[in-house]
Amino acid sequence: MTKIRMYWLHALSPTHVGTGRGVGYIDLPIHRDKVTNWPVIPASAFKGVWADHYGATDDNRSSRAELAWAFGRIGEDTSNAGALIPTDARLVCLPVRSFRGTFAWCTSPLALQMLHRDLSLAGVTDLPDVPSPLSEPVACHANSTVLKEGTHIYLEDLDFEAQECQAADRWATRLGKWIFPEEETWQKIFKSRFAVLHDPIFDFLAETGTEVVTRVKIDPDTKTVTEGQLWNEEALPAETILAGLIVGDRIYAKNGAHVTMDALFQEFATDPLTLQIGGKATVGRGRVRCVFTPLTENQQSDGSET
Repeated sequence: MTKIRMYWLHALSPTHVGTGRGVGYIDLPIHRDKVTNWPVIPASAFKGVWADHYGATDDNRSSRAELAWAFGRIGEDTSNAGALIPTDARLVCLPVRSFRGTFAWCTSPLALQMLHRDLSLAGVTDLPDVPSPLSEPVACHANSTVLKEGTHIYLEDLDFEAQECQAADRWATRLGKWIFPEEETWQKIFKSRFAVLHDPIFDFLAETGTEVVTRVKIDPDTKTVTEGQLWNEEALPAETILAGLIVGDRIYAKNGAHVTMDALFQEFATDPLTLQIGGKATVGRGRVRCVFTPLTENQQSDGSET
């Protein structure tokens, strides 16, 4: 059996993982999934900073075998692929400004269905049912919500009929425990601000609800904007939550036959991390929490594959 573990990314500051220059009014857009058009953090962006957190430089990979086993190595005399393979981190919850409760962590039945599939692949059992597709004016919430104003929930300039939903309540509880392990206060905050929206509405918010800022470069001599140096750049807003898979492949290195996949997961994919992902680090962008779900009991412990 192939080992699989979930990882969660929680943006602590606006995060810009870009695709170069855009063709629309946003000069520097963020990376988006080709099919859904939802924001995504590519696996390559995550793996680079993940490996860097553990000091996986070329020299260190040569001297520390476990770094080469986990993240791969290219050398003059020997090379091997890394055994820990992340997938893209896909959108789970988008923060949206709320009239009550300040903001809501919004998701959709489709986003939860895709997450359900990934969690099942990771060996997580007893998952909540995915809420049924909703009618457009309804927002499904947990039983302890702070988002309601009377019988409605107001997000940005959108008006939704509030509907308590047991499936949403169970998802809010489970997600809170995965994203904020051992942080009971934040688990309660997450649950009280969790909302499930109609799929097309979530699509609309995922396209228009990101942060777009205008930036300039100042000429040091004139103290005015340098000619041609005014641009718009997009970022995932702070509090965005994404999730991906880490697949434990076989260890290809010649001297790694004795290493178990459990050992690599234990060393590199267990403890919570604080990472900087994407560009604009010098202005505070890209600070994220990374949390890993534990291996489940129904996964093999010897690192073998079937």
